[in-house]
Amino acid sequence: MVFFKKLLSLLLFISVSIWFAAGIFDFISLLDNVGEVSKIKVSGYMNNTSSFVLFGFFLPTIPMTIISIASGLQLPKLTFRLMIIGGITFAIIGHYFDSSLREKIINNNYIECKEKRELSLKYSSRTYALSPEICLPK
Repeated sequence: MVFFKKLLSLLLFISVSIWFAAGIFDFISLLDNVGEVSKIKVSGYMNNTSSFVLFGFFLPTIPMTIISIASGLQLPKLTFRLMIIGGITFAIIGHYFDSSLREKIINNNYIECKEKRELSLKYSSRTYALSPEICLPK
């Protein structure tokens, strides 16, 4: 029964990590498209970096769960430390990518579409376009 619980935990950690990796992939593809598309929508800083932080936080749980399944050894303090280190490391990486995105937007002469700005407690975004005509509502 314990083996089954550990295996379910492993599947959960893998699923969560894949979910956050998909968010990172979406963000990096947005970064790659700057300058190639006429209009882009950029989420707020916290939304952009959260996928990186949570991916880094959950990533160490996968090998630690495999070690636990294979050897029966449980290392909660080490696992927690690795999760903190992973979260901080990926927060720095996320900050770098977010800064790169915003710099690329400025360097490619995008203008902000002020009327398309979204701002709420849980989500915010800004829309940028290469010309003011693109910003106009249809």
